[in-house]
Amino acid sequence: MQPQDLAIEEQLDILIVEGQRCQMWIRSEPDPDGTWHNAALFRRDGKLSPAGTLVTGLEWHLPPGFALERARQLQPAERLELFQRALRPRPPLA
Repeated sequence: MQPQDLAIEEQLDILIVEGQRCQMWIRSEPDPDGTWHNAALFRRDGKLSPAGTLVTGLEWHLPPGFALERARQLQPAERLELFQRALRPRPPLA
């Protein structure tokens, strides 16, 4: 079983961004050494929404459930900042 098969996604919230609903999820995924890595995922709702998911990494390394609880402590402005960070272009992988 590949490590990506162990990823767990938990829905956190619904944001309204630019007049459109956007689901916010927290992904927890272990690496081969057993360290958990967390990311915030954003999926827009609606017929005209892009099919892709926006993703940004989180600073903490918590297992599922604990990561969701930590994310629940984020203020609305912090959640919006994570969405905006996920929109930013990333440098190419080396």
